[in-house]
Amino acid sequence: MGPKVLTITPNVRLLNLQPPVRGYSEFIGPYLLLAEKAVVLDIGPATAIPSFLSSLHKLNVNPEDISYIIFTHIHIDHAGSAGAAVKALPNAQVLAHPRAHEHLVNPKTLWEASLKVLGDYAAMSGLIEPVPEDRIVDAIDGMKLDLGDDLNLEIYFTPGHAVHHLSVFYPAAGILFSGEAAGVCINGAVRLATPPPFKLEVTLSSIDKLIKLKPEKLCYSHFGCYKNGVERLKLYRKKVVEWYEIVNFAARKGKNLEEILKMLREKDKDLDYLDSLNGDVYSRELSLIFNSIRGLAGPNINNNVNT
Repeated sequence: MGPKVLTITPNVRLLNLQPPVRGYSEFIGPYLLLAEKAVVLDIGPATAIPSFLSSLHKLNVNPEDISYIIFTHIHIDHAGSAGAAVKALPNAQVLAHPRAHEHLVNPKTLWEASLKVLGDYAAMSGLIEPVPEDRIVDAIDGMKLDLGDDLNLEIYFTPGHAVHHLSVFYPAAGILFSGEAAGVCINGAVRLATPPPFKLEVTLSSIDKLIKLKPEKLCYSHFGCYKNGVERLKLYRKKVVEWYEIVNFAARKGKNLEEILKMLREKDKDLDYLDSLNGDVYSRELSLIFNSIRGLAGPNINNNVNT
């Protein structure tokens, strides 16, 4: 049957990729923007490439017609495919934050860090291959990208989830592709994405920057597009502050990760989504939430979990 393709607008598609990684169904969601110069945002890990190419085939899109691959950031679940993608898309330039440049050219440090933090998930995601330097375009904050057919994009630096994070705005359609600057959305419920190292003021400043764009629709890398973009951004900003206060209070009291999650669940009912998840997806989410708690708490965290 192949990967699902969801229509967001006549020229925007969400590709629900199915990489062979446990618990990663309905989690890797690149966006394909169809124009004279077609663009794909955040293809995902290297093992998602076959699923991605299957999606293009389903849409009758020739891989040679993709002009840009935009990465909101280069964590393995977004850009682990970078080196493999430029081989599969021979005419595409990779556009990313300039602080990502050296890691795209030489991903050794990124790969080692991914293995250390994600373990088996990184190994299942596939080896990160290098991108030839002449295929990379360094983004500029506020730059505009004219794709033809009246489709123009704006690129904004939004550090927080990562220092090299950027977000992409499609002003004519009012669509903001937020990467993880506005968190992660699972079945409509939003949780934080604040891995270490985390800086509160930097994160809030990026969210405020996105609110000023007044997006009508917010499209998350994980996962899906939703209306009421400004309201969702404001809710996420409020949630960041609340989680930060709860986590730091608990961490100073010596609470461990599971105890802190319990406190968060008492305050944030969006976290009830965890109760509906199957084993592999639940394990993925628990691991990522624990990592967000570590980021919020900084060096104060008690990393123990109950056994």
